[in-house]
Amino acid sequence: MSEHTTLPDDYERLYSAAARMLWAQRHPSWREEGSEWPEDRRLAWQALERVLLASDASLGEPRPGELSDPSRHLISRRAPGDSDRPLSFAEAVEDWRRRLAADPGYLVEREEPYPDYYMKPGACVVVPHSRHLALIAIFHELFHRVAPGRPGIVLGQDAADLSAVSHEAADALRAALGSAVPTPHPATAPWVEPTPHRVADVPDLVQKFEELRRAAWPAAETVPSPEEVIETADFSIELSAARAASDVLQMLAGRPAPAWREEYEEIDPSRHRVVGLVSGEAGPRPTSFGEEANSWRSLFAEGSAPWSPQDYQRQFHPDRGEDDVVLSATRALVFAELLDEYAARHVPGRRSGLIHYGAYEFGQFVLWEFGRELRAHVGF
Repeated sequence: MSEHTTLPDDYERLYSAAARMLWAQRHPSWREEGSEWPEDRRLAWQALERVLLASDASLGEPRPGELSDPSRHLISRRAPGDSDRPLSFAEAVEDWRRRLAADPGYLVEREEPYPDYYMKPGACVVVPHSRHLALIAIFHELFHRVAPGRPGIVLGQDAADLSAVSHEAADALRAALGSAVPTPHPATAPWVEPTPHRVADVPDLVQKFEELRRAAWPAAETVPSPEEVIETADFSIELSAARAASDVLQMLAGRPAPAWREEYEEIDPSRHRVVGLVSGEAGPRPTSFGEEANSWRSLFAEGSAPWSPQDYQRQFHPDRGEDDVVLSATRALVFAELLDEYAARHVPGRRSGLIHYGAYEFGQFVLWEFGRELRAHVGF
């Protein structure tokens, strides 16, 4: 695409921009028949997704003894069983969905002392409302930080306390269920790859690049321009997806275009949260890792720690002023694992390569499945 760059660089820039376009639509309604999208756009996006997934698949399945790559795998856990191999994003999501589907819950019907549903001892965790409100912020953060196409970075030193407090929050959920804590911080795991592989480390790169070009062009061409989206108030397409499509077309035409755009240009992902800005004296600004960690610690210090009923207790009712959040034991442990992944990805010096498209389902799970369920506890 440019005479001044190498083929691997050109491939990775187009891969990043194309993956960003699909991710920026946020929800994969374009996979579904009968969606409000034009059929040609829907099919073109599906074809592009197949090319991106095929490129990832050509790198092979995780192997026993292989280190976990932050750009391709979960890094806070290894695969279940005794094979000692990386856990891919897709496998992690499958594991969580299976466990959540088998969740027996925590409410039982009892007549004494009066008829109602009661929380079973040891089967749930009660999380103070303010603590829960702070913790669910990780779902939007993980959705953006582990976004397909996000360029590689090295985390700054001021991420240390945010990583620590996230792991402490995970252990607090475990402790409420009687687990021995503290558990080892994910940063101490010996299996994380210090030098992630490149997206371009695929066999037959020339062919893969041509396949990506042929799929990316029609997929981006079916998307209206950002100006058209604004003018027509077309709510079926995210404005950020339209901007990404425009970048893909510019890139394919040999003109300068960014492969990746942060939500706000002020954000430095090595130093800041990657979602939103906060008000400051000089205007809106990003939230530093240190500020986020201090906010969590202040909230946690003001309230009680998560706890589990030691005897049968009536279910909570918001109309009785009981706004603390009750999570089943299964859901509390899944939440703890996601907090640990958040902690593992905020370790100072942590290096990540360009995030592979295989992370797409991980983002959907943390934002629209598990994340949506846990956000519903506080009304959004």
